[in-house]
Amino acid sequence: MAGLVQWARTWLRDWHAHLLWAAALLWLGYGYGTGRYSGFLVAAMGISGGVGAVELMGRYRQAPLRAALSTSGFLFVAVNVGAAALAWYLLHVWHRAAGLSYDDKERVTEMFAAGFGALVVLRSAVFKVRVSDSDVGVGPAALLDSLLLIADRGVDRREGVARARDVAGLRSRVSGSDPVTVASLLGKYSLALMQNVDERTGVELTGAVKAVLDDATVPLEIKMDLVALKIGVVVGRDVLEAAAMTLNDRLSKQATPVARDLTAQMRAARTAQAPKS
Repeated sequence: MAGLVQWARTWLRDWHAHLLWAAALLWLGYGYGTGRYSGFLVAAMGISGGVGAVELMGRYRQAPLRAALSTSGFLFVAVNVGAAALAWYLLHVWHRAAGLSYDDKERVTEMFAAGFGALVVLRSAVFKVRVSDSDVGVGPAALLDSLLLIADRGVDRREGVARARDVAGLRSRVSGSDPVTVASLLGKYSLALMQNVDERTGVELTGAVKAVLDDATVPLEIKMDLVALKIGVVVGRDVLEAAAMTLNDRLSKQATPVARDLTAQMRAARTAQAPKS
């Protein structure tokens, strides 16, 4: 029930983005159904928009769909869709002006040329300029990079709020066992649940979790929050929640001496490293 409430809050917070997506899909569906838009045009727009959505989703592994459905994600995808529509229109006009044959084979060629051609043009640069220590492309790629940066910032702000609420909800459910003990085991347990996490990512995540647990300046009550945030980026919200709930159930039934000793050691280390007044 709590998960359903959290899901509803997230979707209601981004209601304007969902309204934009719904309006765009209805507009395309209405145009295609009434014959105003060719199915080949819609397919070309889908190719370019789909690649743009995947590009944005790949940058947010914890909640990729939530990132793509945000307002910033919609604007980024809309630019790719608009470029494909413009490319299809120009090809369509040129084809008719040239008086060439216009059968289904030509329409399919036109569709792929518009969809993938728009992607290539948007990501191309006429020349590069040296700025500080990096090369900056001048051309359509610069515009797309700027839009991607805007989308990144917008999505990141939205995701920051959503992730904070996710962790707060997770922390409220892990109440039957010591949070420090759960945090110390959460990284290994979550990685063990995954099958396709590469070794490098696993090592980096383990190191990041260990750094949080060993940091004496972080209060013990906050360590689990920071650990959960780092792990969630790799394994996602669902796996993180399942791992935390399972550990909580197992540890709350029997508080083992090992768990008590681990908690006592971490509290003692924090007390010893704290600056004396």
